[in-house]
Amino acid sequence: MNNNLSIIGAGAWGSALAIALSDNFDTVYLHTHTQEEVVTLQPKHPALSINYSSNIELTFDLSRIKDAQNVLIAVPSYGFTETLKTLQPLITAQHNIAWATKGCDTRAQCFLHESFESILTQHPSCVISGPSFAFEVAKHKPTALSIAAKDKKTQNHWAQIFNTQALRAYTNDDVIGVEVGGCVKNILAIAAGIAAELDYGINTQAAIITRGLTEMTRLGVALGAKPSTFNGLSGLGDLVLTCADDLSRNRQFGKALAKNQNVEQASDAVGATVEGFNTLELVLSIAKKNKVDMPICEQVKKVIDGQTTPSAAVNQLMSRAQNHE
Repeated sequence: MNNNLSIIGAGAWGSALAIALSDNFDTVYLHTHTQEEVVTLQPKHPALSINYSSNIELTFDLSRIKDAQNVLIAVPSYGFTETLKTLQPLITAQHNIAWATKGCDTRAQCFLHESFESILTQHPSCVISGPSFAFEVAKHKPTALSIAAKDKKTQNHWAQIFNTQALRAYTNDDVIGVEVGGCVKNILAIAAGIAAELDYGINTQAAIITRGLTEMTRLGVALGAKPSTFNGLSGLGDLVLTCADDLSRNRQFGKALAKNQNVEQASDAVGATVEGFNTLELVLSIAKKNKVDMPICEQVKKVIDGQTTPSAAVNQLMSRAQNHE
Protein backbone atom coordinates (compact mmCIF):
# COMPACT_ATOMS: atom_id res chain seq x y z
CA MET A 1 0.00 0.00 0.00
CA ASN A 2 1.04 3.59 -0.58
CA ASN A 3 1.66 6.14 2.14
CA ASN A 4 -1.97 7.26 2.10
CA LEU A 5 -4.65 7.96 4.71
CA SER A 6 -8.42 7.45 4.49
CA ILE A 7 -10.51 9.61 6.81
CA ILE A 8 -14.10 8.41 7.12
CA GLY A 9 -16.30 11.44 7.68
CA ALA A 10 -15.94 14.81 5.95
CA GLY A 11 -17.57 16.92 8.64
CA ALA A 12 -15.72 19.79 10.27
CA TRP A 13 -13.68 17.42 12.44
CA GLY A 14 -12.75 14.98 9.67
CA SER A 15 -11.92 17.88 7.37
CA ALA A 16 -9.76 19.55 10.01
CA LEU A 17 -7.84 16.32 10.58
CA ALA A 18 -7.32 15.89 6.85
CA ILE A 19 -5.81 19.37 6.62
CA ALA A 20 -3.69 18.93 9.75
CA LEU A 21 -2.28 15.54 8.68
CA SER A 22 -1.94 16.13 4.94
CA ASP A 23 1.80 16.87 5.06
CA ASN A 24 2.44 13.37 6.43
CA PHE A 25 0.86 11.54 3.48
CA ASP A 26 1.05 11.33 -0.28
CA THR A 27 -2.76 11.38 -0.51
CA VAL A 28 -5.50 11.84 2.06
CA TYR A 29 -8.84 10.38 0.95
CA LEU A 30 -11.60 12.30 2.73
CA HIS A 31 -14.72 10.15 2.52
CA THR A 32 -18.01 12.04 2.32
CA HIS A 33 -21.45 10.91 3.47
CA THR A 34 -23.04 11.62 0.07
CA GLN A 35 -21.90 11.96 -3.53
CA GLU A 36 -23.22 15.53 -3.54
CA GLU A 37 -20.79 16.54 -0.78
CA VAL A 38 -17.84 15.77 -3.04
CA VAL A 39 -18.81 18.92 -4.95
CA THR A 40 -20.45 21.09 -2.27
CA LEU A 41 -17.58 20.82 0.20
CA GLN A 42 -15.05 22.20 -2.28
CA PRO A 43 -12.80 24.11 -1.82
CA LYS A 44 -13.30 23.96 1.97
CA HIS A 45 -15.71 22.83 4.65
CA PRO A 46 -18.12 25.71 5.44
CA ALA A 47 -17.28 25.55 9.16
CA LEU A 48 -13.56 26.03 8.49
CA SER A 49 -11.67 29.00 7.10
CA ILE A 50 -8.92 27.15 5.26
CA ASN A 51 -8.99 25.35 1.92
CA TYR A 52 -8.27 21.66 1.60
CA SER A 53 -4.64 20.88 0.76
CA SER A 54 -3.91 19.87 -2.82
CA ASN A 55 -3.29 16.23 -1.82
CA ILE A 56 -6.69 15.87 -0.12
CA GLU A 57 -9.14 14.02 -2.35
CA LEU A 58 -12.82 14.14 -1.44
CA THR A 59 -14.53 10.93 -2.45
CA PHE A 60 -17.76 8.99 -1.93
CA ASP A 61 -16.05 5.81 -3.10
CA LEU A 62 -15.18 3.70 -0.06
CA SER A 63 -13.27 1.26 -2.25
CA ARG A 64 -10.44 3.82 -2.22
CA ILE A 65 -9.65 2.41 1.23
CA LYS A 66 -7.71 -0.30 -0.60
CA ASP A 67 -5.20 2.42 -1.55
CA ALA A 68 -4.68 3.59 2.03
CA GLN A 69 -2.76 1.74 4.70
CA ASN A 70 -4.25 3.90 7.46
CA VAL A 71 -7.94 4.45 8.17
CA LEU A 72 -9.14 7.11 10.61
CA ILE A 73 -12.84 7.23 11.55
CA ALA A 74 -14.22 10.70 12.31
CA VAL A 75 -17.99 10.28 12.04
CA PRO A 76 -20.49 11.38 14.73
CA SER A 77 -20.97 8.79 17.47
CA TYR A 78 -24.51 7.92 16.35
CA GLY A 79 -23.11 6.70 13.02
CA PHE A 80 -20.14 4.80 14.42
CA THR A 81 -21.56 1.26 14.38
CA GLU A 82 -23.01 1.53 10.89
CA THR A 83 -19.71 2.91 9.65
CA LEU A 84 -17.83 -0.06 11.10
CA LYS A 85 -20.25 -2.51 9.51
CA THR A 86 -19.83 -0.80 6.14
CA LEU A 87 -16.04 -0.86 6.45
CA GLN A 88 -15.81 -4.46 7.66
CA PRO A 89 -15.67 -6.16 4.23
CA LEU A 90 -13.17 -3.57 2.98
CA ILE A 91 -10.69 -3.76 5.85
CA THR A 92 -7.75 -6.15 5.63
CA ALA A 93 -5.09 -7.26 8.08
CA GLN A 94 -2.73 -4.70 6.53
CA HIS A 95 -4.88 -1.74 7.53
CA ASN A 96 -4.17 0.35 10.62
CA ILE A 97 -7.42 1.67 12.09
CA ALA A 98 -8.20 4.30 14.71
CA TRP A 99 -11.05 6.65 15.49
CA ALA A 100 -11.25 10.28 16.56
CA THR A 101 -14.96 10.13 17.37
CA LYS A 102 -16.01 11.20 20.86
CA GLY A 103 -19.14 9.95 22.56
CA CYS A 104 -20.94 6.65 23.11
CA ASP A 105 -22.61 4.22 20.75
CA THR A 106 -26.26 4.92 21.53
CA ARG A 107 -27.51 2.32 19.05
CA ALA A 108 -25.48 -0.52 20.52
CA GLN A 109 -25.81 0.96 24.05
CA CYS A 110 -22.10 0.81 24.81
CA PHE A 111 -18.83 2.66 24.45
CA LEU A 112 -17.22 2.96 21.03
CA HIS A 113 -14.35 0.59 21.76
CA GLU A 114 -16.88 -2.13 22.64
CA SER A 115 -18.59 -1.72 19.27
CA PHE A 116 -15.25 -1.68 17.49
CA GLU A 117 -14.03 -4.85 19.18
CA SER A 118 -17.27 -6.69 18.40
CA ILE A 119 -17.17 -5.84 14.68
CA LEU A 120 -13.51 -5.50 13.66
CA THR A 121 -12.38 -8.30 15.92
CA GLN A 122 -8.91 -8.73 14.40
CA HIS A 123 -7.81 -5.13 14.89
CA PRO A 124 -6.69 -3.46 18.14
CA SER A 125 -8.77 -0.59 19.46
CA CYS A 126 -7.20 2.85 19.15
CA VAL A 127 -8.96 6.07 20.15
CA ILE A 128 -7.59 9.56 19.57
CA SER A 129 -8.94 12.24 21.87
CA GLY A 130 -8.06 15.41 23.74
CA PRO A 131 -8.72 19.17 23.76
CA SER A 132 -9.12 19.94 20.08
CA PHE A 133 -11.58 22.27 18.39
CA ALA A 134 -11.78 21.48 14.68
CA PHE A 135 -11.42 25.13 13.68
CA GLU A 136 -8.12 25.51 15.54
CA VAL A 137 -6.74 22.18 14.33
CA ALA A 138 -7.45 23.23 10.73
CA LYS A 139 -5.67 26.55 11.39
CA HIS A 140 -2.60 24.61 12.60
CA LYS A 141 -2.85 25.98 16.14
CA PRO A 142 -0.62 23.95 18.51
CA THR A 143 -2.69 21.05 19.86
CA ALA A 144 -1.89 18.06 22.09
CA LEU A 145 -3.80 14.78 21.86
CA SER A 146 -3.96 11.39 23.55
CA ILE A 147 -3.45 8.22 21.49
CA ALA A 148 -4.92 5.35 23.49
CA ALA A 149 -4.46 1.69 22.61
CA LYS A 150 -3.71 -1.41 24.65
CA ASP A 151 -0.53 -2.28 22.73
CA LYS A 152 2.47 -0.02 22.27
CA LYS A 153 2.90 -0.81 18.59
CA THR A 154 -0.52 0.67 17.80
CA GLN A 155 0.07 3.61 20.12
CA ASN A 156 3.39 4.47 18.51
CA HIS A 157 2.11 4.01 14.96
CA TRP A 158 -0.67 6.55 15.37
CA ALA A 159 1.45 8.86 17.53
CA GLN A 160 3.90 9.09 14.63
CA ILE A 161 1.04 9.94 12.26
CA PHE A 162 -0.14 12.67 14.61
CA ASN A 163 3.33 14.14 14.92
CA THR A 164 3.34 17.41 12.97
CA GLN A 165 4.58 20.95 13.56
CA ALA A 166 1.24 21.78 15.18
CA LEU A 167 0.15 18.42 16.65
CA ARG A 168 1.79 16.65 19.57
CA ALA A 169 0.69 13.14 20.53
CA TYR A 170 0.95 11.48 23.93
CA THR A 171 0.53 7.72 24.13
CA ASN A 172 -1.78 6.03 26.62
CA ASP A 173 -2.91 2.46 27.31
CA ASP A 174 -6.20 3.35 29.05
CA VAL A 175 -8.75 3.07 26.24
CA ILE A 176 -11.70 3.03 28.64
CA GLY A 177 -10.56 6.14 30.51
CA VAL A 178 -9.93 8.13 27.34
CA GLU A 179 -13.35 7.10 25.97
CA VAL A 180 -15.18 8.04 29.17
CA GLY A 181 -13.48 11.43 29.26
CA GLY A 182 -14.37 12.19 25.64
CA CYS A 183 -17.97 11.21 26.28
CA VAL A 184 -18.83 12.75 29.68
CA LYS A 185 -17.12 16.11 29.07
CA ASN A 186 -19.75 16.93 26.45
CA ILE A 187 -22.57 16.58 28.97
CA LEU A 188 -20.74 18.72 31.52
CA ALA A 189 -20.22 21.40 28.86
CA ILE A 190 -24.00 21.67 28.50
CA ALA A 191 -24.16 22.44 32.23
CA ALA A 192 -21.38 25.01 31.83
CA GLY A 193 -23.29 26.67 28.99
CA ILE A 194 -26.43 26.88 31.10
CA ALA A 195 -24.53 28.53 33.95
CA ALA A 196 -22.75 30.93 31.58
CA GLU A 197 -25.98 32.11 29.96
CA LEU A 198 -27.54 32.62 33.39
CA ASP A 199 -24.57 34.89 34.18
CA TYR A 200 -23.61 32.94 37.28
CA GLY A 201 -19.97 33.90 36.85
CA ILE A 202 -16.57 32.25 36.66
CA ASN A 203 -16.87 30.79 40.17
CA THR A 204 -19.77 28.64 39.02
CA GLN A 205 -17.94 27.62 35.86
CA ALA A 206 -14.95 26.52 37.93
CA ALA A 207 -17.19 24.54 40.26
CA ILE A 208 -18.86 22.73 37.37
CA ILE A 209 -15.51 21.83 35.82
CA THR A 210 -14.00 20.66 39.11
CA ARG A 211 -16.97 18.69 40.39
CA GLY A 212 -17.69 17.49 36.87
CA LEU A 213 -14.20 16.03 36.74
CA THR A 214 -15.04 14.12 39.90
CA GLU A 215 -18.18 12.68 38.27
CA MET A 216 -16.24 11.71 35.17
CA THR A 217 -13.51 10.04 37.23
CA ARG A 218 -15.97 8.13 39.42
CA LEU A 219 -17.66 6.65 36.37
CA GLY A 220 -14.40 5.81 34.63
CA VAL A 221 -12.88 4.10 37.67
CA ALA A 222 -16.08 2.08 38.17
CA LEU A 223 -15.65 0.81 34.60
CA GLY A 224 -11.99 -0.11 35.08
CA ALA A 225 -10.20 3.08 33.99
CA LYS A 226 -7.12 4.52 35.66
CA PRO A 227 -7.79 7.59 37.88
CA SER A 228 -4.68 9.32 36.49
CA THR A 229 -6.14 9.33 32.96
CA PHE A 230 -8.70 11.94 33.99
CA ASN A 231 -5.99 14.41 35.00
CA GLY A 232 -4.64 14.29 31.45
CA LEU A 233 -5.52 15.64 28.03
CA SER A 234 -8.57 13.46 27.39
CA GLY A 235 -9.97 14.18 30.86
CA LEU A 236 -9.29 17.53 32.46
CA GLY A 237 -7.81 19.02 29.29
CA ASP A 238 -10.81 18.31 27.09
CA LEU A 239 -13.23 19.17 29.90
CA VAL A 240 -11.75 22.65 30.39
CA LEU A 241 -11.76 23.31 26.64
CA THR A 242 -15.33 22.19 26.07
CA CYS A 243 -16.76 23.95 29.11
CA ALA A 244 -14.92 27.24 28.75
CA ASP A 245 -15.25 28.37 25.13
CA ASP A 246 -18.20 29.10 22.86
CA LEU A 247 -16.62 27.13 20.01
CA SER A 248 -18.02 24.17 21.93
CA ARG A 249 -21.31 22.98 20.43
CA ASN A 250 -22.33 21.47 23.74
CA ARG A 251 -21.75 24.75 25.59
CA GLN A 252 -23.74 26.57 22.89
CA PHE A 253 -26.56 24.06 23.36
CA GLY A 254 -26.58 24.69 27.12
CA LYS A 255 -26.71 28.44 26.58
CA ALA A 256 -29.69 28.01 24.28
CA LEU A 257 -31.48 25.89 26.88
CA ALA A 258 -30.87 28.63 29.46
CA LYS A 259 -32.76 31.00 27.15
CA ASN A 260 -35.77 28.71 27.67
CA GLN A 261 -35.46 27.18 24.22
CA ASN A 262 -36.65 23.61 23.91
CA VAL A 263 -34.35 20.82 22.71
CA GLU A 264 -35.36 21.19 19.06
CA GLN A 265 -34.84 24.96 19.11
CA ALA A 266 -31.51 24.64 20.90
CA SER A 267 -30.32 22.01 18.42
CA ASP A 268 -31.31 24.23 15.51
CA ALA A 269 -29.46 27.14 17.10
CA VAL A 270 -26.26 25.08 17.25
CA GLY A 271 -26.74 23.75 13.73
CA ALA A 272 -24.52 20.70 14.23
CA THR A 273 -24.32 17.45 16.19
CA VAL A 274 -24.50 17.92 19.97
CA GLU A 275 -22.79 14.81 21.31
CA GLY A 276 -23.64 15.56 24.93
CA PHE A 277 -27.35 15.49 24.18
CA ASN A 278 -27.05 12.32 22.10
CA THR A 279 -25.21 10.36 24.78
CA LEU A 280 -26.69 11.76 28.01
CA GLU A 281 -29.32 9.08 28.59
CA LEU A 282 -26.89 6.22 27.94
CA VAL A 283 -24.21 7.68 30.24
CA LEU A 284 -26.70 8.02 33.08
CA SER A 285 -27.95 4.48 32.45
CA ILE A 286 -24.40 3.13 32.67
CA ALA A 287 -23.81 5.19 35.83
CA LYS A 288 -26.96 3.83 37.43
CA LYS A 289 -25.99 0.23 36.66
CA ASN A 290 -22.62 0.84 38.29
CA LYS A 291 -24.07 2.79 41.24
CA VAL A 292 -22.17 5.95 40.34
CA ASP A 293 -23.53 9.31 41.48
CA MET A 294 -23.48 11.98 38.72
CA PRO A 295 -25.57 14.90 40.03
CA ILE A 296 -24.51 17.49 37.43
CA CYS A 297 -25.32 15.18 34.54
CA GLU A 298 -28.62 14.26 36.20
CA GLN A 299 -29.65 17.92 36.43
CA VAL A 300 -28.77 18.44 32.76
CA LYS A 301 -31.16 15.62 31.87
CA LYS A 302 -33.93 17.12 34.01
CA VAL A 303 -33.54 20.44 32.19
CA ILE A 304 -33.62 18.72 28.79
CA ASP A 305 -36.67 16.66 29.80
CA GLY A 306 -38.47 19.78 31.03
CA GLN A 307 -38.59 18.50 34.61
CA THR A 308 -36.84 21.58 35.97
CA THR A 309 -35.73 25.01 34.85
CA PRO A 310 -32.07 25.87 34.20
CA SER A 311 -31.87 28.17 37.24
CA ALA A 312 -33.61 25.63 39.49
CA ALA A 313 -31.13 22.97 38.36
CA VAL A 314 -28.18 25.09 39.48
CA ASN A 315 -29.92 25.90 42.76
CA GLN A 316 -30.57 22.21 43.33
CA LEU A 317 -26.88 21.43 42.91
CA MET A 318 -25.93 24.19 45.34
CA SER A 319 -28.40 22.96 47.98
CA ARG A 320 -27.26 19.32 48.01
CA ALA A 321 -26.23 17.84 51.35
CA GLN A 322 -22.80 18.93 52.56
CA ASN A 323 -20.04 16.53 51.55
CA HIS A 324 -16.30 15.96 51.91
CA GLU A 325 -14.24 16.73 48.80
